[in-house]
Formats: sequence, structure tokens, C-alpha cells
Amino acid sequence: MPAKKAIKRYTEEQKNEILAFIEKHNSEKGRGGQTVAIKKFGVTAATLSAWGKKSGKKTKKTAKTAKKTRNPSKLWERLGAVKTEIAKAEKLLAKLNREAKELRKEIRAAID
Repeated sequence: MPAKKAIKRYTEEQKNEILAFIEKHNSEKGRGGQTVAIKKFGVTAATLSAWGKKSGKKTKKTAKTAKKTRNPSKLWERLGAVKTEIAKAEKLLAKLNREAKELRKEIRAAID
């Protein structure tokens, strides 16, 4: 059996340094600080996550979880455009249904 790996303990100063590194990297490049810190300092993602939670700093929400706030006037404009598109589609559908009805009549007449 292989020998167990020794557990490394980090001082508060080291933890703060690593967390500051992550923050700096993220502010400069937008993201990826944790991944770089894992490779550079040899700390696991779970450990970094735990440190971040204990430090009380709120993490940035990712694009998937961040709530988008949109301008209500633009939303109204888009709603109007969507309603117009729906009305056009409904007109076309009605026209196609009439055509289908006429074609069925012609088919019945041709068969009889």
C-alpha cells in the first residue's frame, strides 16, 4: 500500500495570500483565478471554497446564475414586436388552413 500523503497546513497569512491572488487574477482576467491557484499553490478546489466561505467574502455570481436586469421600455418594445410576429403567423396559418380545406374539397371531388 502506498504511503499516505502528508497533510499540509496553511497559516492564515498564506490563506489570505492565496485568496488575494485569486481575487486579483479574477479582477484582471474576469475568471479562472481558482484554477490557476490550484495549479500554482497545490491547494484543492474544496479547500479554496471552504476558505472563501470562512473569510466571509461573497463570490461573484457566474453568468449562469447572475440575474439580468433589463430596461423595461426595451422589454415593452420587444413584446410589441413579438405580438406583431404572432399576428402575422396567425394570418399565414389561417390562409394555409383555408388552402388545405379547399384542397381536401378538390380531392373529394376528384375521387367521386
